Amino acid sequence: MLEALSALLLINLLGMLSPGPDMVMVLRHASSGKRQAAFCVMGVLLGFSIHIALAIGGLSIIIKQSPLLFEVLRWGGAGFLVFLGLRTLFSRSELMELASQGKPKRAKKVVLSGIACNLLNPKILVFVVSVFSQFIGSETLLSEKLILGAALLLETALLWYLLVRILSHHKVQIQLQRYQQWVNRFSGTTLLGMGTLLGLHS
Repeated sequence: MLEALSALLLINLLGMLSPGPDMVMVLRHASSGKRQAAFCVMGVLLGFSIHIALAIGGLSIIIKQSPLLFEVLRWGGAGFLVFLGLRTLFSRSELMELASQGKPKRAKKVVLSGIACNLLNPKILVFVVSVFSQFIGSETLLSEKLILGAALLLETALLWYLLVRILSHHKVQIQLQRYQQWVNRFSGTTLLGMGTLLGLHS
């Protein structure tokens, strides 16, 4: 159990150190303020919690055994990344709309964007189906599955917390807001590229 837990947490750590769509989305929202970054991370963690819960429930094994279903989800994720990329590249009007909204409505929209990004994030899908499912086979006790899932979520939450702390630093915020337009261009281009490469990958 301890060996499996250590291996899983190490793999998750290495995966999070390689930037993906979630991190790009958080960076994009961070350029609009630290609260936006925190709300986006909240959504990402909620999405990841759903992934873990579905995996523990056995859905990841079903997806792994169904290449067609996996391909459908992969293409769906690729399309979503392309959509996010294009939306981010032309996000000036969206940012103005968010600025005109009240705090509760703005927060809800950012949280939902984080949930959607994580749920349709192909990187997370591959991790859950190909890696996490290896540690929660049919012979694994439910209690062990829950411990592994909880530890994975805790590590992920701590890493996101550290990132938000860094992005919330006064000097970092000044630079992000000063170059907000360039951050949006970088984020949009990166998301568009990720989606395109994923779609072209056979």
